[in-house]
Amino acid sequence: MEQSKHQAIREYELDTWTRCSSSYNETWATLTNETLPLLISKTNVNSNCSVLDIGCGAGNSTKKISETGANVIGIDFSKKMINEAKSAHSGIVFKQSDAENIPLKDNSIDVVIANFIVHHLPEPNKVFKEINRVLKPDGKFAFAVWGAKQEQSSLGAFFQAFGNHHELSELPHGPLFGVTDFDTYNTFVSNASLKNFKLEKLDTKWNMQSLDPLINGCWDWGNLNLFPENKQNDIKKDVIKNCESFKTENGYSFPHSAMIGYAEK
Repeated sequence: MEQSKHQAIREYELDTWTRCSSSYNETWATLTNETLPLLISKTNVNSNCSVLDIGCGAGNSTKKISETGANVIGIDFSKKMINEAKSAHSGIVFKQSDAENIPLKDNSIDVVIANFIVHHLPEPNKVFKEINRVLKPDGKFAFAVWGAKQEQSSLGAFFQAFGNHHELSELPHGPLFGVTDFDTYNTFVSNASLKNFKLEKLDTKWNMQSLDPLINGCWDWGNLNLFPENKQNDIKKDVIKNCESFKTENGYSFPHSAMIGYAEK
């Protein structure tokens, strides 16, 4: 029963993010990349490092890691995401792979980064153990997940608009979305025999010149293109209205929060 549940989550997540692949770098990546500099600095990524980017999506995060001079490889379970990544970043190695079966040898990588991936995993314990397996002795692992749900202002504007016209339960959501407590993640770390775990909150912002990254991202993510056109128009009008208070001179600025976790082998 548990295995079928995990498989259902995996298939749901795969379908969702495959659907988002072509627009990802212009939508969600413009938000999730805000945490990357901290993940990179906390793990001391430099030109002497080998780095694994788990859940690399369309490759934007992997490209930013590569700019440090590190030898980086990106993996993602979506073939379409990997194709997008290869097309956009020809000089970087990308492989289609599930994080539960990382295509690397034991003790072969200095740093593992998982930027907004952990909360989507059906079986985090398996993935954390795989991370331990591929890390070199004293290797470092860093991840980012969403902070508290109520602190994700852009998503809140969309959720409220969507909820005016449809059931929120119809939207995709990762198993650990909005989970912020230390013990949940420390259990995964401890079970994987990783050590020195720390979890901290990061306040950040999603800045955009127009609402296109938010609206286009949410439409792909929620599969709203399947809705009747009049329903889509109504939801979009409400999203725009809900975003009025986040207007700035240069467009829009949405406060967000993330939880940043660190561990070592």
